[in-house]
Amino acid sequence: MNILIIGGTGVLSSAVANEALKQGIKVTMINRGNNIHLIPDSVEFIKSDKNDFERIRHSLKNKKFDAVMDYLCYSDKEIADSFNFYSSYAEQYFFISSCAVYNTSLGNVCSEDSPKVLPIWDYSVNKWASEEYLKKLAEQSEANYTIIRPCVTYGDTRIPYGISPQYGYHWTLISRILNGKPIIRWNGGINRCNMMRVEDFAVGAVALVGNPKAYNEEFNICGDEAPSFNDVLDVLSDLIGKKVKVVDITSEFYAKELPSRAGEILGGRSIDSFNSNDKIKRLVPSFCQTIPLAKGIEMTYNAYIENNYQFGIDWKFEGDTDRIVKKWCRKKDINIEELNLSFIDYLNNATTSDKREYYWALHRKRWDIRILLLGSKVIRKIRRIVCKK
Repeated sequence: MNILIIGGTGVLSSAVANEALKQGIKVTMINRGNNIHLIPDSVEFIKSDKNDFERIRHSLKNKKFDAVMDYLCYSDKEIADSFNFYSSYAEQYFFISSCAVYNTSLGNVCSEDSPKVLPIWDYSVNKWASEEYLKKLAEQSEANYTIIRPCVTYGDTRIPYGISPQYGYHWTLISRILNGKPIIRWNGGINRCNMMRVEDFAVGAVALVGNPKAYNEEFNICGDEAPSFNDVLDVLSDLIGKKVKVVDITSEFYAKELPSRAGEILGGRSIDSFNSNDKIKRLVPSFCQTIPLAKGIEMTYNAYIENNYQFGIDWKFEGDTDRIVKKWCRKKDINIEELNLSFIDYLNNATTSDKREYYWALHRKRWDIRILLLGSKVIRKIRRIVCKK
């Protein structure tokens, strides 16, 4: 068997590529090559933007695949461009959707045909719209689609805590705990969802490749466990050997202070998401969750240590968190003296740019300080230009 993967170095796609290779499936990967060190040597690698169709057509020639998996589709246009081009190379086209498409406000355990969609989080709305559009495209084509819906997945670059730094920068959470800084908790940390390591997810995804019973079907590929975010913090506390400080705020306050993630907070992480994996288990009896939460997070923790804390600290997330905690504590008259809400060079390698990014986020609502920071940046640029002359 052989598969074509568009992307391949992300959290999900890299795990699927590795599992496919493990099972003796040939993998061809189209990737821009920015993280070429993450691409296994046994992969046939085509360096290209996924939309450079002329270049890709020349590289693929007349090749055919059992399946194509595009991990880089987030809108109707991207679905249309991807499906119309790549489906001609394979009998089966995979779309990676999400369990976020379900109307979780109903409080049910969601199976594949459960009601859709809760119109709060754009991500949820767009994924569901893309699913529906893909089905219409497939009706006019000879290719078959398979839609897979993960819930919360995590691997070596992600700790499965609801509102977190960008992938690869999750040592930021560990650093806050180690240095006595608080972690923001909403709804008391009680919200639950299926959580699964990507290695387990990949077993389910790869098992659907080339399986006619998976054609034109949707599958939840999610874990058996549905821990709360409190459970995640408890695992971190046990792992690090230090109690996690938390500051409890409301979801509404959090969303208002972090508008770029408001939909995720109110339409995702503040609502329980329980999803059934019965359908894929019926088709793939070997699919199950083999890595429990405590072991999975320990694997993530060790991966950060072994890889020089991955990509470092997310200073924007750090500044935003300190700002929101300060504002909430002022609002509720909570003493912040022991919360260490200041810039801390956790890894002893912070640059001037890092500090500026932290303070920019910390003073996001203060235009006087933002003007000063912007002014200092302009002055430095002028000095560099003058020095070059």
